[in-house]
Amino acid sequence: MDRAFKWFAVLTTIGMLVIVIMGAIVTNTGSANGCGASWPLCYGQVIPDQADHKTWIELSHRAVSALLGVMVVALAIWSWIRLPRVRETKMLAVLSVFFIVLQGLLGGAAVIWQQSSFALALHFGFSIISFASVFLLTVVIFEQLHFGEPYLPKLSKGLKFHFYAVTIYTYLVVYSGAFVRHSDSSAGCGTSWPLCNGQWIPPLATPAGVQFIHRIAAAVVFLWLLFLLIKVWRHYRSESLVFGSVLAAFLLVIAQVAAGALVVQTSLNLAFLLLHAFFITCLFGVLCYLFMIASRVKK
Repeated sequence: MDRAFKWFAVLTTIGMLVIVIMGAIVTNTGSANGCGASWPLCYGQVIPDQADHKTWIELSHRAVSALLGVMVVALAIWSWIRLPRVRETKMLAVLSVFFIVLQGLLGGAAVIWQQSSFALALHFGFSIISFASVFLLTVVIFEQLHFGEPYLPKLSKGLKFHFYAVTIYTYLVVYSGAFVRHSDSSAGCGTSWPLCNGQWIPPLATPAGVQFIHRIAAAVVFLWLLFLLIKVWRHYRSESLVFGSVLAAFLLVIAQVAAGALVVQTSLNLAFLLLHAFFITCLFGVLCYLFMIASRVKK
């Protein structure tokens, strides 16, 4: 049963990542109105009589999201029963259910309110928290079943602060990226990168300015993680999971920046848009893991 438990947790985590990517497909193919203003039905029907490809994209996203909602609830209940004395398990089980429900309701709100930019941005932001909650729950399950105790690294107060702060800041950068997408500023700098329409600093009160501010915010994440990688390499190499996680975060932010540059240079190519969503979701998951292990250190 423990083996089935672990595999179910892994499958649910992968499914949550798939949901994020499917949501990005919906947004970037213009399929958000694929079912009109009808939710949870599609044009008032379970399966509409007449449907184009955008309808099927939106409908498949809803169907897979509903399936994963059931899986997340099942994983939460299973975790609560199997690991009743683990505080993190209970907290993450509650968070995973709360955010999968909230994510679904915000998706419905975006449809009913005819794709409100605010609701769409919140929807993506909460979707990566939902993924991170399930991912961390899976990590805790593996820790408990393999080692019987949580991983407790030796970290300074300063490094703990950096792990907390970079995670929160990166989450805010995610919203700046969502604002770029949903304010139609993705092409604000044309196909120019790292310059913006041939300028180092474009007018800020324009789509180009919105794109530029997001780039600066993302550059801060890159430099911050580079600093942390050097710091951990120098002082915490013996903590292999800490070093490995920081290294993974740095590699993911490099991939994220590269995908963002290719999105611009290819005039919003769908493949690079999806990679952009994939890398930021994985990066946020790794940072949340660093946040979690930092929270375990009391001194």
